[in-house]
Amino acid sequence: MAPGADIDRVDDTHGLNAARDLLTVEFAGRFAVHPPWIEPPPGHRPIEIDPGHAFGSGSHSSTRLALELLGEELPPPLEVFDVGCGTGVLAIAAALLGSHVVAVDIDPAAIAATAANAERNRVADRVEVTTGSAGLVVDAVDLVTVNVTIDIHERIAPALGPAHRRLIIAGVLGDDQLQRGAAAYGATVTRSLTHDGWMAAVLTRP
Repeated sequence: MAPGADIDRVDDTHGLNAARDLLTVEFAGRFAVHPPWIEPPPGHRPIEIDPGHAFGSGSHSSTRLALELLGEELPPPLEVFDVGCGTGVLAIAAALLGSHVVAVDIDPAAIAATAANAERNRVADRVEVTTGSAGLVVDAVDLVTVNVTIDIHERIAPALGPAHRRLIIAGVLGDDQLQRGAAAYGATVTRSLTHDGWMAAVLTRP
């Protein structure tokens, strides 16, 4: 570095901003997840998501599979606990179906994105967003959603209170990882979906 030169520190957001240009409408069961600048076609329940700098535009197979299962599992109103909420796709979908949701994440960018997207979809009154992880909610809820990779499933499962009996998990690759996830939560698989090797499942604990 030349003498007297200055260093400016900037956020590494170029790739994230460029990726936004690739977003489109993603269909999952009864839902159509779309960015604010694209109008979804009629016939599906729209979820408008601006990902900001958090994970989860609705384009990943694991998110779409979890959304499809969520639409099957949620006769409203229910209490839902969304662990690792990302941009809030699953939390907002549950709220749109009439549920009250506690959405948690350890990433401040995810908390900000989920809160903003809940406002955007007019469900902020039904989505409680807070920093935290699987051990935050102790009292039983009707459904827990967790869309993370298998290593994180296995790490957070012991913290999830035993009172929560029904879960939707996603982010696992293949049946081996699905069975590992079910074992980590002490649950059995009652329904599963797969796409491009990714799986999501409804789990039931005794």
